[in-house]
Order: sequence, then structure tokens, then C-alpha cells
Amino acid sequence: MPAGTIVAFGNFDLEGARSWVIRTGLSGAGYTVALCRTEVPGFFGKYRDLMRRWNSATQASQSPVAAIYVVFLGHYLMPLAWWLGKKSKIPVIFDAFLSLHDTEVFDRRRVSRFSPKAWLLWFTDWLGCALADVVLLDTEEHKDYFVKTYGVDPAKILVLPVGCRSDLFIQGGGHTARQPQAGMPALSQKNDGLFHVEFHGTYIPLQGTDIILIAARELQKRGENIQFTLIGTQMEQALMPRANEWGLTNIRFHRSVTIDKLPQFIHDADVCLGIFGTTKKADRVIPNKAYEVISCGKPLITGNTTAARRVLRNKEQVLFCGCGEAGELADAIMQLKNDAALRQTIADGGLALSQSQFTPAKIVEPLVVWLSSRLVKTTR
Repeated sequence: MPAGTIVAFGNFDLEGARSWVIRTGLSGAGYTVALCRTEVPGFFGKYRDLMRRWNSATQASQSPVAAIYVVFLGHYLMPLAWWLGKKSKIPVIFDAFLSLHDTEVFDRRRVSRFSPKAWLLWFTDWLGCALADVVLLDTEEHKDYFVKTYGVDPAKILVLPVGCRSDLFIQGGGHTARQPQAGMPALSQKNDGLFHVEFHGTYIPLQGTDIILIAARELQKRGENIQFTLIGTQMEQALMPRANEWGLTNIRFHRSVTIDKLPQFIHDADVCLGIFGTTKKADRVIPNKAYEVISCGKPLITGNTTAARRVLRNKEQVLFCGCGEAGELADAIMQLKNDAALRQTIADGGLALSQSQFTPAKIVEPLVVWLSSRLVKTTR
């Protein structure tokens, strides 16, 4: 018999890694995951549609509803979720994942620190955490930030790493690439004599794509036969003019691709890149691209951040370089280019870590334990 029904609540992408990992992990733990999901535009339109869908989802449930899971990005929907939870006498799980205020004001700097919108964002973050029975975040560093910034009780926060779509990002490339033989180097499948470096993402400060561009210029000056593939529409629009101005011929820009196409780009590379930004938020996160790379059994170079150091061991599961340090990034790429054994060690170590610690089942363990404890309390 199912452990109960968890209602995934909000306006979210069904293909997105964060909610896919949590929903898959909960399903594997014996919970039925029902969707209460809206695509209606507008704040009030979403509230009305979610109210209607909530009734349908709960009435159709084959097992008792155990909790509401407010999927990221659901900060603005927390008042409705709280009211439905109180009405149904079930807990509300809030996947905050990040701070809206920190992201918009300090990381992306799109909102002035003292503007009314900044205060609204701060209040929205605080209120979502206050209304939730449990708050989900991705790293211990984000947990510390929420405790200090919003006064959230540490016991109320569960750390669930981002992970990745383990049905897509797997060693050998799934349906689109051949499975490498045991002991074979984790090298590119291309035979053009170039050393291939891959990055996918967006042009946001924490990713540090400017640093990648400068590193590419440095390696071209050195005359190295290295080819960069940078995937992402925003990044292409922002960086291509500068790459053209600098006369860079070692970068191939590629528009954003659907998530099911990304594994092939990773498997076609010799080395893949994480993030290199210098913002405070960059120091608190491990991006989903890092999990995607190690899950594919490819060597990863990423910035030496506090969050990454807590999880990954240098030269065993990753190669670190200084955040904001283009010269260090160029040197790190050359180090892996010239050391096939180190590439293999990092690729194997990252893959082993992914398979042991970052599967959907492992990631949701703290949440499953929390849900089980709630169920015991309510049945006494």
C-alpha cells in the first residue's frame, strides 16, 4: 500500500531537474505523487486555477494525502498552500531552493537594495519559510544563509542537493552514445585532434562565463589546440560580440538545447566546466551542471567555492581553480589536457560519488525520514 500521496503544487516545469529528482525520489520511497499544477498566467489566475485543481487532485487520490510539496519556484504561492494545508490538516513542504531577494538584489543586481521591490522580495522569502512546516534548500551554506538572514529555525530546514535527471545524465550517454568499456579513458568521442571543453548555462554573474571567455583567449594566445563549446542563448548573445572582437577562433557558440540533448554535448567533450563567478551566492551553491557532468562520468573543473569543497575532493572528484581567475582556469584545462590519468581519476571519482550520494533516492532521504516522523506523530 502506498505510504500516502504527496501533492506537487505550483507552476513548475515537469522536465526541470530539481522537481523531477524530488518527485522521482518520493515515488521510489513508496509515495504517490499527484500533480496540482497550473500554467495559467497572472498571480490571481494561478491562485484560482490551483484551488480548482487542488480539489480534483485530492479527490482523485487513491491514498490519504500526506503533504503539500510546493515546488520551486513557488514562493508567491505559499499563502495558498498554507491555507490548504491548515484546512486539510497536512504539512506544507516548501522547496525554497534559493532566496529571491539575494538573487535579484545581490547576485544579479536587477533590483536596488533599498527599493520597495527589494523589501517585497525579502518579505516573500521570509513569509514562505514562516508558513512552511519544513523548508528545502540545496546546500549547507544556503541553510546557514537562511538561518542568519530570515531567522529560520535550523531544525526546520532540510538540505537536499540539486542532483540531476538521472534518466538522462548517465555514464555512456544513455540512448545517444555508446557505453565505454571498463577502464577506457573518459575522453571525447571526437577524432579531430582537438581537446574539447564544454560549458552549458546562462549569462548570469554566479556562472562566471566572462572568466571562461578570457581563459579561452589566453589558451588561443598560447597556441593550444583546444576547442570550447559554450551552450546557451543568453550567453551567446552576451559573449559572441566580444569573442569576435578578440578574434577568438577556438569557441563554438551553440544556442540553448533541450535537456535531453545536453548529455550528448557532455559526452562529446574531454572536460566540462562548472561555475567561476565571484558573488556571495556563487560561493553557496553547487550548480546542477556539476551534478550532470559527474553523473556522465566526465571530468569536471569548477570554482573553488565553500559549497563545492564541502562535497567534492580536489583531484579526486573535481579539479578546482580560483573563482574569477581566468589564468587558473586556463592552467587547469591544460593540466587535464596533459594528464590523461588525472582526467580518468576525476571522472571515475565523480561518477562513483554521483552513483552513491546523488541518486533521487539518496537525495530525498532526509525528506522521507521527516515525512515518516510526521506520520508517526499524527497516528498516535
